[in-house]
Amino acid sequence: MGTSQLITMANEIAAFFNGATEADEASKNVAAHLRRYWDPRMRKQIVEHLAAGGDGLVPTARAAVELIAADPPRAPR
Repeated sequence: MGTSQLITMANEIAAFFNGATEADEASKNVAAHLRRYWDPRMRKQIVEHLAAGGDGLVPTARAAVELIAADPPRAPR
């Protein structure tokens, strides 16, 4: 999937949660959604996009991706 599609999807998810919760809680909810429903490759790609500047991400989506980047997945036991 292309990065522009991931940006659009992340921004749309952020818009949904922005309407339902406060900003800090919205970014946590977006991060939880991305962890739960996005393929690990998609999460890796959006984190790499953030590391390259994160152009196009709205503030809530950016904050959510920052949360994901700060807490990488753990190896299975």
